[in-house]
Amino acid sequence: MITRILIPVEDLLFEEEIREFLIQLSTLAIKLKVLHVIDANEVVLKWPSAEYQRESVALVSTICENLKNYFPGVDVVSSVREGIVKEEIAKEAESFQADLILMGSHGRKGLGKFLLGSTAKDVIPLSPCSVVLLRTQKSGVKKTKVAEASVVQQD
Repeated sequence: MITRILIPVEDLLFEEEIREFLIQLSTLAIKLKVLHVIDANEVVLKWPSAEYQRESVALVSTICENLKNYFPGVDVVSSVREGIVKEEIAKEAESFQADLILMGSHGRKGLGKFLLGSTAKDVIPLSPCSVVLLRTQKSGVKKTKVAEASVVQQD
């Protein structure tokens, strides 16, 4: 039974798909944890660390509030961590005792994938639980129905 779901987020892009998946899951006893990992290398490229931290906290707070409003009575918590993204997601999944990691995949191809990598792909072998990858039209990738989301089970 899936009762604890870790939701790593990079932006608001997959918020609708996350909500749709949770509706289809229809589990009553759910604890959700929204996580954003600040990649130390990315901070240098984007903007000062303090501002990036504030933006990260605002991002997870917004998603948490939206989930709380949409799923009243469901326990929704948040976390902002700093480090190597794939490793921090796996550590958080383990410490949270997640039954599932629910995350978006931007579906980058070619040079974009080469330069930016694939966090979703890197999380799968490190994950202590199953991983569901969601896609969206907003990312420029053909939308996958939530019911057809990629599920990877770790042995």
